[in-house]
Amino acid sequence: MRRRALVAAVVMIPTLLWTSMALAHGGSMHRAGRGDFAILRAVGLTDDQKAQIRQIFANHRPQLQALHQQLRAAQRQLRDRLYGPNPPSVADLEPINRLREQLAAERLQIALEIRGVLTPEQLARAAQIRQQLEQLRQQERSLLTPSS
Repeated sequence: MRRRALVAAVVMIPTLLWTSMALAHGGSMHRAGRGDFAILRAVGLTDDQKAQIRQIFANHRPQLQALHQQLRAAQRQLRDRLYGPNPPSVADLEPINRLREQLAAERLQIALEIRGVLTPEQLARAAQIRQQLEQLRQQERSLLTPSS
């Protein structure tokens, strides 16, 4: 059972990261992605769990929005320099990379908090659903790849 919980954690974190990213951009539970919250809905969240997850996003939203604004400003500055008299250098990527790392850390924190809301059974079920969805995506890619 311990191995199953570890596998569930490893599989669930990227899913939750994607979800948190979608919601950080102003998405809703419905728009966050057909797979991400669909998986969470499929594991049978209680009303209390749903409320806790909404609160997690509400708690992190100001920080995520601030980081996104800073990132957009840094990217805009880089583009402006690209077309201006003083071209950018690799060093100009540092603020962008730093902000991306901060966003990734914030998203991971959100994912870990959401993970803490789920029961071990829900985590295992989510991992199972995610694995089945990935198999379907692979099958789809295989079907759509032209044969030589």
